[in-house]
Amino acid sequence: MIEKQWDGHPRTACFIFPEASGHINSSLALSERLAKKGWKVHYLSALVMKECIENTGATFDDERVAAPELCEGGLGYFAAYERLKEEICPGAKAWEGRAHTENLFLLMKLPGTIEWLKSKKPSVVVYCPIWNRIGQVSARVLGIPHVGIVTIAGFGGFHTILASFLEPEGATFDDFKRLYHSSESNQAAIDSLCSEPYNLDRSLFEEGTPLYYFGLEPPFGRTLGKHLVTTIASLRDPLCDSLEEEDKLYMENGGSQLHYIGPMLGGDGMKRAATHKSAFTEEERKVLIAQSERAHRRRSELHPQKQEDLVGLVKTAKSKGRRIVMVCLGTVVTSDRAAFGWHGTGSGERYVFMRSYIILSKVQKYLSSLSPIIYCSITGKELVQSVINGVIDGLSPFSDQSIQSSVKADQTDSPLLICACGQQPDALDDIILPPNSIARASVPQVDILRCMDSTDLFVHHGGQNSTMEGGSCGIPMIVCPTFSDQPVNAAKLVKLKVALSIARPTTSGTPSKEAYRAEVARSVSSIIDQQEEFAAAALELKKEIARGGGEEAAEEIILQAIKDGV
Repeated sequence: MIEKQWDGHPRTACFIFPEASGHINSSLALSERLAKKGWKVHYLSALVMKECIENTGATFDDERVAAPELCEGGLGYFAAYERLKEEICPGAKAWEGRAHTENLFLLMKLPGTIEWLKSKKPSVVVYCPIWNRIGQVSARVLGIPHVGIVTIAGFGGFHTILASFLEPEGATFDDFKRLYHSSESNQAAIDSLCSEPYNLDRSLFEEGTPLYYFGLEPPFGRTLGKHLVTTIASLRDPLCDSLEEEDKLYMENGGSQLHYIGPMLGGDGMKRAATHKSAFTEEERKVLIAQSERAHRRRSELHPQKQEDLVGLVKTAKSKGRRIVMVCLGTVVTSDRAAFGWHGTGSGERYVFMRSYIILSKVQKYLSSLSPIIYCSITGKELVQSVINGVIDGLSPFSDQSIQSSVKADQTDSPLLICACGQQPDALDDIILPPNSIARASVPQVDILRCMDSTDLFVHHGGQNSTMEGGSCGIPMIVCPTFSDQPVNAAKLVKLKVALSIARPTTSGTPSKEAYRAEVARSVSSIIDQQEEFAAAALELKKEIARGGGEEAAEEIILQAIKDGV
């Protein structure tokens, strides 16, 4: 049996986070804060995240050191999981693979992760409960206090995500639940996790895994631990009608409650992850970094320089009274992921979008009045390009066509358009950017948002981070959701009258692209025409989000976790 009398080094934290920008970025702000206060922070993550991790003052260890056999051949965790799934259940659908192998994958990572934690001797483990449940499990085995950072809007969001994964493949919650409980490989893995030498509580595994959680009670059994949620309570995805009921439920079933702290943004200039592409060697990692600095040029005279001050250009434009419009559609839709990436249309060839996807009461009621529409949508590439073209169309009446470039337009009141297009080489095919625009593979989103105000416009995909970052800066928004929790986030912002939302098309082809583009253009015009109304609502949301506390509140909760020993 593994000894649980843990005596970690004071002010030492181990962070375990995935190869997914949206899930690691919030942790970087917390790591930066702790490192500046003299903490030793150690990360276990994917190689592609190394630079942004070390930029916070933390040390980096490649996740593959904790599971060399699993990652044989140099694969990272995501790729290693796909290989394991094919070995155990070849040809299985995604949800079937999760039911058979998720806990087996967890079991295979556990010995090496435990040894890594022993070598660092942290006083607390901080982890992503969605993709890196190994952080919670290994910390519980060793008796280390642990804190999860939830980068969706609360545990009610798990049901939303599970529905979006299951329904395109013709499966239900009950289908997954039956297979999960009947799978021999899954049950054998759970038996091993709950016996010597680990002796974990079986309630941890009774109702699925984080992304495939089918229970109606708080997840993670009777061992919830402390969790930070990067939203505010009023924007949460609820398990109960009221926050009071929800807190009581969490305390009774999990022994803790969720802490809604709002976004963790970090300091000015903090480097964030900006890719959803894999890199398994240092050479591949350097190529991705170089690609992220590439300019996508169409008529703009702004050349990318190593020391390019894009934030300075925005500040100059604002000082001249110019409106700033930024388009950032996330790292998944511009990635190579088969279902949701550049050439994907959702899940395989189908994707589910729920019209009127607003959670009004208990999350278990959220499907009761909704009709799923199964469709083959436009691709990720078509969506991104339609959004950019639509924004250009919507801004054209306000643009000065006589200027030669955005850089030399100091005397114009033409809006400044900034587009983060992703790393695909054909990102701007069939697009002619106007001279008042700048396009990059990635941009310092948070730093630019901090230069913007309620007279500007932020066009994004409805990811949790972008939703909260835009809200925290008091900026009106247009949301173009693509999958998962994004339609729900969009609906919340629309309800607050902070944003307009444009649903992903339910059909493919040129007419769908053109109709989508036209709807984006109309939304841009509407936001500008109703600027005062949207600005007032955006400023109210900014005030509410500020009360969440961000990384300052997170630090206090971590200290309390260490004091409580849980």
